[in-house]
Formats: sequence, C-alpha cells, structure tokens
Amino acid sequence: MPSPQGLFLALNRVSSLLDRILGAMLIGLFFVLVAVVVVQVGSRYLTDSPTTATDEMARFALIWLGLLGAAYASGRMRHLSIDLLPEALAWPARRWLLFFLQLLVLFFAGYIMLYGGTSLVVTTLSSAQTTPVLGWYMGWIYLALPLSGAFIAFHACLQMLHLVFSENAPNQKGDDRHGD
Repeated sequence: MPSPQGLFLALNRVSSLLDRILGAMLIGLFFVLVAVVVVQVGSRYLTDSPTTATDEMARFALIWLGLLGAAYASGRMRHLSIDLLPEALAWPARRWLLFFLQLLVLFFAGYIMLYGGTSLVVTTLSSAQTTPVLGWYMGWIYLALPLSGAFIAFHACLQMLHLVFSENAPNQKGDDRHGD
C-alpha cells in the first residue's frame, strides 16, 4: 500500500498537469475571444455591418473562459472566499471547517456541474439543438459545464485529502499547493 506522502506526490503531479492543460486552454480561449472581438469591432466600423457570427463566437468563448477559469482558480486555491471565520479558528477546528466547505464544493461541482451538466449535454445533443448563426450543436457549448465541474471536483477531493492527512496548518495565507 502506498504511503500518503507518495499518494500526495502523485496526485499533485496529476493536478499540476491538469493546471498546465487548463492554463493552455485558457490562453487559447482568451486569444480566440480577443481576435473575434477585434474582427467584430473592425467589421462594425469598416463596413457598418457587424458580423453576427463573431458575436455568437465571443459569447461562447466567454462562457468557456469563465467556467474553465473558475476550475483553474479552484485548483490553485485562488478562488474567491471570505476567510474571516477560518482564520479566527485554531488549526484543528479550521481543518474541519475547511473540510466541510470543500465537501460543499464537491457536492456542487459533482452533482450540479458534473452530473447535471452531463445530463444537459446529452439531452441537448440528442435533440440536435444548434446555435442560431453558426449552426454548432449546443451540447458542445454546454460541455464546458461538466468539464469544469470535473476539474473542480477533482481539486476539492485533493484538498480534502490534504486536510485529512496534514499534521499542521498551511504556512501562510495565499500559499497554493504548488509552491509558486
């Protein structure tokens, strides 16, 4: 049976790889979003007839960017939080409060985003619903929801494991598990 230390090392490597993949996807999506908006603004001012396809593309890129960005922030423990109560508690109580909060995140990401999002994708793809202008299947657009939910759920599980097996409190506020 592998030691918790070896398990954490392997899981942190997987998490680091996922973060690099997510980061690359986010950079690509950001460039797509900027290019599409530049084309739309240029077409509006140069031809007095903005392209409708760029508006739809920008909307979908922004949806993907927001959802995958939330997954990336969650994985790096940089998500928005109010930490007044956890910071006021001693480590043993803080550990269990943080564990409970990660359990809530896991429920939301797993049930609402992953399960519900997958159901939405399957239903939408089976009904062959398409976007008005581009004709893309809406199921592929909605895929951002279960994908980001899977990333967030994985990171919540990893954080819960760290909380259960850690002996003492993290070094300082703002430290992420990668040590950047």
